[in-house]
Amino acid sequence: MTKLTMKDIARLANVSQPTVSRVINGNKAVNEDIAKKVMKVIEEVGYIPNKAAQTLKKSSSHIIGVCVTEVYNPYFVELIETLEAECRKIGYNILLHNSKHNPITEWESIQNFLARQVDGLILVPASDYNMQRISELSTPSVIITQNKPQLDSIGLNHLQAGKIVVESFIRAGHKKFGFIGTEIDEKFLGFDGSLRENGFTFDKRNYVRLEVTSIDNFLMRRDIEKYFTEVGRPDFTCAFAANDIMALEFMKAAQERNIRIPEDISLVGFDDTYLAKIMGISSIHQPIEEMVKMTIEILQNRIEHEVSSTPVTIQLEPMLIERNSSRWKRID
Repeated sequence: MTKLTMKDIARLANVSQPTVSRVINGNKAVNEDIAKKVMKVIEEVGYIPNKAAQTLKKSSSHIIGVCVTEVYNPYFVELIETLEAECRKIGYNILLHNSKHNPITEWESIQNFLARQVDGLILVPASDYNMQRISELSTPSVIITQNKPQLDSIGLNHLQAGKIVVESFIRAGHKKFGFIGTEIDEKFLGFDGSLRENGFTFDKRNYVRLEVTSIDNFLMRRDIEKYFTEVGRPDFTCAFAANDIMALEFMKAAQERNIRIPEDISLVGFDDTYLAKIMGISSIHQPIEEMVKMTIEILQNRIEHEVSSTPVTIQLEPMLIERNSSRWKRID
């Protein structure tokens, strides 16, 4: 098969060669519709631009492409900082993109990484939409914070996290349970499943549902305020939040309504970020340093050595860190 050039891409997209170059280099001055058309052609023909045409094919860029789904959450900020520090220790730099939970932006970011001939990819985490395409790339890729069978991945057992929280609540004597989150995920499934195993039924009215698009404090608080407006005083004495930011915003909204944390509602978050530490919020701990070191080790092995083609899946066990937002003495 004849190797396509940038000139060929320009002809297929009906644009100039300099325009293709600007799109590949991420120049924001290019019209958005034109950029999308060029990227569509690149994707369809499988063209991977070589930004270092004079270098040997097997040369190393010593760059790792890191695509994160969000940067508002302090957990991801801590993870990125740790990733960069660990990469520097082994002589690599990172190139960071934020997909903002948009699978199209995620794939464009990956194409940009490939154009810059990164040695490997780290996805924090990855969308299902692009999973098959990512798994077919020749560039090694590792997912962190999520387990997927198609790729090497390091994650936490979210089902077990939900179970740990429920069992802690039950031991404290709670009988009415709340959950704060967006779409149904493994945290909730573990939470709900453990309730059933212990003879309880989760009341759907106690699901403080946030919009999937609510990805910052302001929007989360808006959704929580809406819940309080609809139900008044919540009919639960304990709640598990899908992340620490949700837990924090729920706590503030509750306290403004003279609902005491933890006296009236025991609250547990997820991620164990600095927010949880500062605000005294009980939380499920995610071992960032351990996860990052494992991720880098796997990726480095993929880059430097011939290893098994079978994806490596590592699932770490969660740990509940108890703080002031929860009462663990029996309430009955």
